[in-house]
Amino acid sequence: MEASTILLIIAAAAAVWVWVKKSQKNSPQQIANAPEPKLDQYHQAISASAQRLVEIINESLKIANESKNADTKVSRLDVAKKRLEELKKLSDEYPFIKLTQLAQVDQSIAELEQEFLQAQYREAAEGNMRGQELEKEGNIDAAILEYERLLEEGVDTPFTYRRLAIIYSKRKETDEELRVLRAAIKNVPVQNSTHYKWFAERLAKK
Repeated sequence: MEASTILLIIAAAAAVWVWVKKSQKNSPQQIANAPEPKLDQYHQAISASAQRLVEIINESLKIANESKNADTKVSRLDVAKKRLEELKKLSDEYPFIKLTQLAQVDQSIAELEQEFLQAQYREAAEGNMRGQELEKEGNIDAAILEYERLLEEGVDTPFTYRRLAIIYSKRKETDEELRVLRAAIKNVPVQNSTHYKWFAERLAKK
């Protein structure tokens, strides 16, 4: 029972490492054609829970790496961190679950955190959330101040510029809208094609 479960979780944990460090080529060797002792129903359920956590971690880290949206990157990294902690607790509680590469995965997550900090993704995500809440409350002036603060910092999150441009458009403050659109063209990555196109087309019509 133990060997089978170890193989399952090692293979899964290695996948987490691959998502975070795509250039890493060396992965733990897996046992080919190893006999798999039958697990009782209880241990099967625990193993399935561990496997599901790993799948969520894999998917979340993949999205955090590949998404062009700061809000999405931050939220998915937070999901991965939370589920990894749950996986660690599960491993501590049930000794038959063995995990490998945890130190490397933790380090990689820390590196992503540092990358997000330098790119101001978390600050932008939190600022966008505050701005959105202020809009919902009808406090548009305060929302503008929140978005403008982010714009001054040169964030590359399309949401910030889009909401600000729309607000100024509704207020018929054309000069302010043009300023925001030009800032978006400057700061939003061209690779973020869908949003970049929206700003470019809107600017061309002015």
